[in-house]
Amino acid sequence: MGRNRMSRSIIGGLLRWVYRVYVWSSEWVLLPLSTLTILDSPGIHRSYKMSVFRKLRLGFRMFTNTRRVTSGTSYKAHLVMARRILETPPEVEGDVIECGTWKGGSAVNLSLVCRIVGRRLKVCDSFEGLPEPKPGEHLAKIEAKGAYSGTLDEVMSNIQRYGAIENCQFVKGWFEDTLPELSSPLVLAFLDVDFEASLHTCVRHIWPNLVEQGYMFTDEAVLTDYVALFYSEKWWRKYFGTTPPGLIGAGTGLPLGQFYIGPWLGFGKLGLQRAIGVAYTQKSMSGNWTYYPDEE
Repeated sequence: MGRNRMSRSIIGGLLRWVYRVYVWSSEWVLLPLSTLTILDSPGIHRSYKMSVFRKLRLGFRMFTNTRRVTSGTSYKAHLVMARRILETPPEVEGDVIECGTWKGGSAVNLSLVCRIVGRRLKVCDSFEGLPEPKPGEHLAKIEAKGAYSGTLDEVMSNIQRYGAIENCQFVKGWFEDTLPELSSPLVLAFLDVDFEASLHTCVRHIWPNLVEQGYMFTDEAVLTDYVALFYSEKWWRKYFGTTPPGLIGAGTGLPLGQFYIGPWLGFGKLGLQRAIGVAYTQKSMSGNWTYYPDEE
């Protein structure tokens, strides 16, 4: 039995090593193709002058930045958000907002896009890590308090070095204190906030400020109870008097070349699956079921 366990351990370790080499090498090899595929949109406004070379340069910088600065999301996810920002015409007024920045990995890349399109990136975070869970949350864990912490100086330093800090505004504090003060229009929001209470606060205060065709992205895409907010008829009726918008990528994240089967139960024994995809909705979308043939 001991020899069999040792053999399985060796094989498992070898598979993990092979997989890591595969991921590293394939990402480098596929970087140009991934970049051009994600940014292959006729909707990208011509005024931004995104030639093939500029697209490739943006993809390369985003990829290398995620190696330099710790990020919970991949450069491909950042490119998807970049595409949506680039598709927004310059005459549409609005900022980009990120809630939950950790070390600033995604903010670095979003700031680069904001420089291209001439928009402001609002970076909102406590800069103290996750808060203490609120009563009633069933996904948050008390021991998570303080996790994913990056100081304001640390985040600013990373963006100064690798991004476009001149396009950034930093909003320090807990979301429940800072987001009610939002007043400017927003073309895109990126939420990486982990807790249900934080998601509730962010969506409640950001949604009214999204422009009509604005986008809202979330990093927590694989927890079906969590993303159920975007399909909750009760929640949207209670707070906005409307129907839910739905969520593209709910339960799995966007299919950006990763291995993930789901549902989320933690990583397998070999740790080969990666659940790092984002999901998104748009202000004009609908995720409302209306077919009830047995009702008059």
